[in-house]
Amino acid sequence: MVVKSASISFLIVMAVASSIEGSSILVSVPFGTKSHKNMYVPLVQELVTRGHNITVITNYMTADFMNLDNVREIVLEQLCLNMSHYPNVFDSLLSSSWNWGNWGLTSQLLRTQSEYPPKVTNVLYDNPKVQQMLAKDTFDLVIASQVLLMSSAPLAWHFKAPLIVFSPNTLFPGMATILGDDEHTSYVPLVFSPYTNMMNLWQRIINTLATNMILVFQQWYEGSIIPSIVKEKGMPCYAELDEIIRNVTVVLTNSHPSFSYPRSLPPQVIEVGGIHCRSPKPLPNNLENFVSGADGFLLFSIGSLQNMEDMPEYLLQSFIRIFSRLPLRVIWQWKGKIRSDLPANVLAIPWLPQQDLLGHPGCRAFITHGGLNSLQEAIYHGVPMLGIPFGIDQFLNLRRAVNDGYALQLQWKEINENTLNTAIQHLLFNKSFSDAAVRLSGLLRDQMETPLERAAFWTEYVIRHNGSVDHLRLGSRELAPYQRSLIDVYLLLILVGITPLVLVLLCFRNCSCSSKNKVTARDVKNKQE
Repeated sequence: MVVKSASISFLIVMAVASSIEGSSILVSVPFGTKSHKNMYVPLVQELVTRGHNITVITNYMTADFMNLDNVREIVLEQLCLNMSHYPNVFDSLLSSSWNWGNWGLTSQLLRTQSEYPPKVTNVLYDNPKVQQMLAKDTFDLVIASQVLLMSSAPLAWHFKAPLIVFSPNTLFPGMATILGDDEHTSYVPLVFSPYTNMMNLWQRIINTLATNMILVFQQWYEGSIIPSIVKEKGMPCYAELDEIIRNVTVVLTNSHPSFSYPRSLPPQVIEVGGIHCRSPKPLPNNLENFVSGADGFLLFSIGSLQNMEDMPEYLLQSFIRIFSRLPLRVIWQWKGKIRSDLPANVLAIPWLPQQDLLGHPGCRAFITHGGLNSLQEAIYHGVPMLGIPFGIDQFLNLRRAVNDGYALQLQWKEINENTLNTAIQHLLFNKSFSDAAVRLSGLLRDQMETPLERAAFWTEYVIRHNGSVDHLRLGSRELAPYQRSLIDVYLLLILVGITPLVLVLLCFRNCSCSSKNKVTARDVKNKQE
């Protein structure tokens, strides 16, 4: 009897496993920087090893997918970010009197945000491969980026598939509200700001106003612009866009308390920050020979968008002179034409295996723009940082890193030989920075399962249950904003509390008036007598 029960249990387990193996999953990321790939590429690779078939819509071709048989990639090349179309970001930063993230790279990218939602939507649904996919394919699950989610969300309605959303950062404004939570602007800083979770009155005012401006912008596009475009593209009967997004099953965020400010999260939000972090691989021979020839090395990289040749000459010379005096080797990621006057201890290369270098025992410090993925890798491998932000979330990231003690920060307009040398010397020879980096590394690594395992589990969880995750939904999702904020409750309590006082005052008034009338009547009578 026991054997028979065990056999039945085994068959049930195998049936459930086989029901999710070979599922068809659509990952829609039509717009974003190359760094966004760090959030979903590891998940796609993991799901492939579990037998799933993946279709990815992206604006950059992915080299990691080249040798994977059951991954199909639809590349929307028209949506590649070309920084040559923007003003020189160094000029913008150096001429601005502001230090807030809305200037520099942030201001350049957000300046054209009003153009991107309709452009992305048009390019997405006009693509012949996407049109063929819409006509012939079926999917068990749609995973969409929170960046311009409004463009990808109709795909979940079209394929009648559950929708998972992933964020390349923390929750963006609006998603918490959709899930029944509040934006918590009192202690959750806007991703584009340099604020912390301890804001003063003025900062809370700015934080609240800026967050609500973004929410109004999103509602405008979600309510009118994007729906009209999607209807024109052949899906005239699709449900209201906000209703599609409200039915999101799970949200994966690129956050973790070791590097992002903690906040209350609905049960449907799963933190998988550091999902792309991994153990280092051996370096190519040319890099290993270079870094092994000295007592450690320093890594310098400012992301995938900026060309080093765009940097003003006086700034370049500051870096070159300081690097030439270091007793270390320097590996400098150099996009653009590489100079011939670099010091012998400096190796400039257009692409570098950043995680493998950060994980190398000889890596002493990391000079970075402060992008979230770079920051996660530095923490994971326990490397102190010097951050020089351009914009977007980098001011926020580096403010937290400085407060946690493993980083220093400079503004681009503060850089000269003196400030640069002082910062680098502190990082290299003040042990507190490396100690703090190692401590944060321990916090990030100390988890019950890896972020990748957690993301894969919840992805398959949604597939196993056909998107039925109502048990995770907050009851507040069914309440109006004034009900969530308990405005009706407080008004009623105030009314109940004030009513007796008003009645007492009216009684006193009436009594006073009666007394006055009696006195007046008596006075009149006395006068008449």
